[in-house]
Amino acid sequence: MFQVVVQSAMRLLKSKKFRLPPPPTDASETDKKYESKDKTGLILILMIGGGVFLMAMFSNLPSN
Repeated sequence: MFQVVVQSAMRLLKSKKFRLPPPPTDASETDKKYESKDKTGLILILMIGGGVFLMAMFSNLPSN
């Protein structure tokens, strides 16, 4: 039953003609529009700073 459903879905997907959008005409202009900033360094620094902060806070707890 599952195989029949998958095969029919594959046939439907193969029968549809998907078209790609036309390529951009000016590459330098489109690169500036869609360029996103990489924030992995910021996230890494915040995580390391938070870890050091939490370690400093919880290392000074009095032991009973």
